[in-house]
Amino acid sequence: MQIKSTKRLNSLKLFPEDIIAIIFSLAIILTIVYFLFTGDISDTNVIITPVVSLMILIFFMVYQSSTSSNAVKFLRSYLHIPYYGIIFSAFQAFIHKLNPNDFDYLLLKLDYTFFGFDITVWLEHFISKQLTEILTLSYFSYYILPTLTFILLFIKKDPLSFQKVRSYLLAIVIGWYGAFILYLLLPAAGPDIAFPEHYTVPLQGLSPLTNAYLENLGKYLKESFVRNTFPSMHFGIILITNYFAFKHLRKYFWFCTLLLGTLLAVATLYLRQHYLIDLVGSIPVAALSIWFSSKLCNNKRGI
Repeated sequence: MQIKSTKRLNSLKLFPEDIIAIIFSLAIILTIVYFLFTGDISDTNVIITPVVSLMILIFFMVYQSSTSSNAVKFLRSYLHIPYYGIIFSAFQAFIHKLNPNDFDYLLLKLDYTFFGFDITVWLEHFISKQLTEILTLSYFSYYILPTLTFILLFIKKDPLSFQKVRSYLLAIVIGWYGAFILYLLLPAAGPDIAFPEHYTVPLQGLSPLTNAYLENLGKYLKESFVRNTFPSMHFGIILITNYFAFKHLRKYFWFCTLLLGTLLAVATLYLRQHYLIDLVGSIPVAALSIWFSSKLCNNKRGI
């Protein structure tokens, strides 16, 4: 038994996305431990989920090195996508303790400086229940497209499919975790939370489900102190997704990600979740994520 375990560890290969996730996870977990000891965080449940999730992720990294199962191979990489949501929530638990200042005024000032107006207020001219319904669904597509793109790349009949899906995964992992640094340097709540007095037209969709989602989203953002405005990784991840869809899944790009990506960009502003400068800031983040992914992955293998 010990020999088998040793062989697994010796054959374990950590991919760049694994290393990035582990480094950020350990830093976040250790920070939470520190705040638990100081009493700044009193709820011990905050640390349980990220620790258990990290152990599950590492288990699949080790297990996949000793099996040829496609299901395990899929899970070993795919788990990074839902895992990010868990570690993101853990990070948000203490971001305001490390940097208690919000920079919404700065971001809004940058919008006026570079663009001459507040686009989130200007978009009130176009608010309707029909448009709110469409753009809310588009905004929610952020939670679906990374998974869908990952699956389509993975199952594509191509000997290099796993290398391509790993390149995509690495790009979004770099973007996601790299944005943590900017969230910490420039925490901001977003227009709807920071400047509710700017808006006179309420956002209401056609369906009770959409209205419940918008209500719960606003309540969550107010109560959880989430600070993830600059850059907009809703837009950044969609840019990365569109790049890989155009490169490897052309029909999927033309008939799905291009349209949804465009609507999602508008939705982040229409729903008052981001400033326009947030979307502009996500462009270099997405470009650098793609560039680093191409450098870190083995180009000789066709990525």
